[in-house]
Amino acid sequence: MDEARLIEQVLRIINANYSNIYVADIQGDKVYVLVFSENNNLIVKETITYTDFIDRASSFVHEEDLSSYFDAISLSKLEEEFNKGNRETKVKYRCLCPTGEYRWYVNIINYLNFDNKRLLFMMSDDINERLIDVEVDNIRLANEVDGYKTRITQESESIGDAIYQINNLIENSKDDKILTRKDTREYINSLFSKVSLDHPELNKVIIDKMVDSNNYMKPCLLIVDDSSIIRNSLKKIFDSEYTIMMATNGDEAIRIINESAFNILDSKDNIVGVLLDLVMPVSDGFAVLDYMKKNNLLKKIPVAIISGDETKETRRRVYEYDIVDMLEKPFNTENIRRRLGKIISLYSASDNLNNLLLQQSRELESQKALADVKGIIKKITDNVSESSVALRMKNMTRIIASGLAKMPDYDINDKYIDAIVKGVPLYNIGAIAMREDIEINTNTIREEITNGINISSIIIDDEYELNVVKNIINYSCEMYNGSGFPNGIKGSAIPIEAQIANVVVRLVNGSKSVLNNIKAIVAESDKYNPDLIKVINSKKKDLKGI
Repeated sequence: MDEARLIEQVLRIINANYSNIYVADIQGDKVYVLVFSENNNLIVKETITYTDFIDRASSFVHEEDLSSYFDAISLSKLEEEFNKGNRETKVKYRCLCPTGEYRWYVNIINYLNFDNKRLLFMMSDDINERLIDVEVDNIRLANEVDGYKTRITQESESIGDAIYQINNLIENSKDDKILTRKDTREYINSLFSKVSLDHPELNKVIIDKMVDSNNYMKPCLLIVDDSSIIRNSLKKIFDSEYTIMMATNGDEAIRIINESAFNILDSKDNIVGVLLDLVMPVSDGFAVLDYMKKNNLLKKIPVAIISGDETKETRRRVYEYDIVDMLEKPFNTENIRRRLGKIISLYSASDNLNNLLLQQSRELESQKALADVKGIIKKITDNVSESSVALRMKNMTRIIASGLAKMPDYDINDKYIDAIVKGVPLYNIGAIAMREDIEINTNTIREEITNGINISSIIIDDEYELNVVKNIINYSCEMYNGSGFPNGIKGSAIPIEAQIANVVVRLVNGSKSVLNNIKAIVAESDKYNPDLIKVINSKKKDLKGI
C-alpha cells in the first residue's frame, strides 16, 4: 500500500489535536499506526497485525470500558451502521497514559475509502478536561448504584432461600395432600413469578443454589485460545451460564475433550460447546478439529471458531469440518452470547430427538423396521435425484464445477466435483417433510434446512459427500452480496458448492431458455461470484444444449 498517499488522505480529515491514530486493513490483516513527528508531520510509526492491535488495545483501554470499546469497532456493526448512512461512530473510554493514569478519550471510528478498499479509520480526542466538572457527581451516583446493588443482592439471597426451600419441600414431600392442593401451588408460582420480575438477580441466585444442592449441573463450555485476554474475556461473558473449562493449545483441549466425552460415569464435565482458536502454539485448532472428526464428536459437540484469520484458504479448510459458526474478533458481547446459546440449544434439541428415535427403535425390538424406514427415505430421495430435472442439474453442475476448477483460486478436484454433482439436486430435499401450503418465512426455511440435513444424514454414508451436501442444503439460498437467506452471509463465507447450486437452480428453474436465464444472472451480477459468471458465460453453448 502506498503509505505516502494514505497519509495524504488521512490528513484531509484530521489535525494535530488527535492522537492514537490507526488505519486498519481488516482483509489484509494490517493496522497502520500513525503519529505526528516533532516537525508536526504525520508519519507511519509502525505496521502491526489486527490481532496485535486488539491485544494492544486491551492493554491501554480501561478494563471496565473494554466491552464498549470492542463493540464499537466491531466490523459487522460498523458495516451495519454504514449501510444505514451513518459513516461515523464514537465511543468514550479511559486510556492509560505514559504517566500511569487513565484519562478520558473519545474514539472516532469511520470508513476510509482508499485504493478500492474500505479501511477502518480510528482516531482519539482527549476529553478529560470536559469531564472534570461532573466527576464528583459521577462518584456520588456510582456510590448510590453500588449501595442499591448491595441491597438488591441481599434481598435476592433472602427471597431466593425462601422460594427454593418451599419448592424443595413440596417436591420431596410424601404428603399427597400438599401436592394436590391447587391453591398452594398457584400461590407459590405467582410469588415466584412476581419476585423474578421484580428482582432479575434472583434467577442467578436460584441457579447457584441448585448447583450447590447437586440437583442441577451447569453445562460445561470449553474455551481454547493461547491468549489469556481472550480466554478471560469469554469466561466473563459465559461464566454465569456455564461451567468454564479452558485450554491454551490444541493438546490441552484434546486431553480435556477426551476425558469429558468418554467418561460416562462423571457427567458433570460433559462439554456442550467449544470456542476454538485456530492459531496456537504446540498444536493448533485444526488438530482439535481432526481429533473430534476422527472420533465422531463434531456431530455431538458444536464448535465455533474464534480465530481472527479469515482468509479464503482458512475458510476453505474450516468448512471441510462440521463447524457451526465463525465468530469475529473483537467480540460483541450480546451477539456472541445469543449466537452460542442458540447453537447449543439446537444441538441439545437434536440430541434429544436422536435419543427419542433410539428409544422408539428399541421399543420396536427390530432393526428391520428401522432399515425399512431408511429404505423408504432412500427411495424417495433417489426418485428426486433421478428425475429429468435432476439430471439436467447434474449435467450443468459438472460443466460449471469443472470450469471453475481450472481457475487458480479454487482447489476443486474430481472427488469434490462428484460430491457437488450428487448434492445439487438435493438442495431443497427437506421440503418433502413440509406441508405444501405452509407459509414461506425465515422460520420455515430454517425448518426445511434442518429437515434436509437430517434426511441427508440418513441416506449418505460417506462423510466427505455428506459435508458437501450439508453445505449445499445450508447455504444454497445465500447470495454473494449478502442479500440471501436465511443468514445473509456473503462472499467467500458461502461454500463454493452452495454458490454453484444457487446458479444451477436459477438456470433450471427460470425461463425455458437457458440463455435468457444466463442474461438474468448477469443482470444481477452483484448477487453472484464473478468467477461463476465468467464460467457460465464461457460455457453458454454447452449449457444451452442441456
